Amino acid sequence: MIKLFPSRRVKTETGIDFKLLEKICTDVFEQGFDRKLNIYCKVWKSKEKETSTMERTSGRCHFTMNLDIDGNKRYVFGSILHELRHAFQEYVFNFCTVARFTSYNAYYKSLEERDARKQEKLTTEVIKIYDNFKKAEEKFKRFNLKELG
Repeated sequence: MIKLFPSRRVKTETGIDFKLLEKICTDVFEQGFDRKLNIYCKVWKSKEKETSTMERTSGRCHFTMNLDIDGNKRYVFGSILHELRHAFQEYVFNFCTVARFTSYNAYYKSLEERDARKQEKLTTEVIKIYDNFKKAEEKFKRFNLKELG
């Protein structure tokens, strides 16, 4: 399972239902990798403008994401998917990421960044699943389906 633990600030400023997002990500990525995942990720607001990062903290499956939340919904969801890929690189593929690069060009062309940008291509589908689930929740309440009649 993928567990996301956002700070209060990240929750309020993004308005994202992180419990729903972690369910969606868990289903998509466990099915995709054909294995169970155990990723625990704290999500903080990034202090660096236009920069999101992911780093392993304590243990093999514990990570901290510093998320740039100063963009639109698509940007934030894409950033989350991108950074989750870095966790998968370590947890699933045992790939150790390089922390420092000689230039922006070296960083941009690195294997781990090219790979993470590929996962961002799931952003549209993840947002559609998320939005449709929220619409279904709202209709369930509106039509009072919790009770008979």
